[in-house]
Amino acid sequence: MAITDTDLQGSIYSLSGLVQGIDLVSPDDVLDGKVTGYDVLIVDTTPYLSTRLSDLFALSEFVVIPTKAGLLDVLAIRSTINLLQQSMLSRPALRAGILLNMVMPRYSMTGEVTDALAEYAEGEHGISILLTLIHQRISYVRSPQTAGVFNSADERAKDKIQQLAISIINQLQ
Repeated sequence: MAITDTDLQGSIYSLSGLVQGIDLVSPDDVLDGKVTGYDVLIVDTTPYLSTRLSDLFALSEFVVIPTKAGLLDVLAIRSTINLLQQSMLSRPALRAGILLNMVMPRYSMTGEVTDALAEYAEGEHGISILLTLIHQRISYVRSPQTAGVFNSADERAKDKIQQLAISIINQLQ
C-alpha cells in the first residue's frame, strides 16, 4: 500500500516516521507512471479544486469523495463531483462513492445531507453514497500517534474502516 499527498501543506509526508507498512510516494511519480506494484494507492488531494484532479481521476479505479454531514459541505463538493463526472465520461469503468465523514452521533442532519447527495447517484455516471458512515471518534484523530486505527483498542473504529474497505471492494467487482 502507498499514499501520496497532493496538498501543498503535505501533512501526509510528516507521518513518514510514524506509519509503518505504508510507502509515501511523490504525486509527480504517480502522474509520471513511476509508481507501480501496489494493490492500493491512496491519493490524498487538496480540499479545493486542483488542476491535478482530472489527471489523478484518469489513473484511478475508484474515487472516494469525503464530506462532512453539513449542507455547506455538500455544496462545497459540487465542483469536484462535476469534474469527476466529466472524467467518468471518458472512463466509463471509473467508479466513485461519497463518504460521510466525521458524522456526529444522533445528528439529525445526516438524513437531510444524504437526501441532498442523492442527486449525484442518478444517471449513467452516478456516484453512489457509501453506506458506511465514519463517525467522529478520538481514535481517528489519534491514529497518526498510534500508527493507525488498527493499533488502537477501539474495535468500533476498526470495524467501520473494515466496512468501508469491503464496501469499496464490492463496488469494484
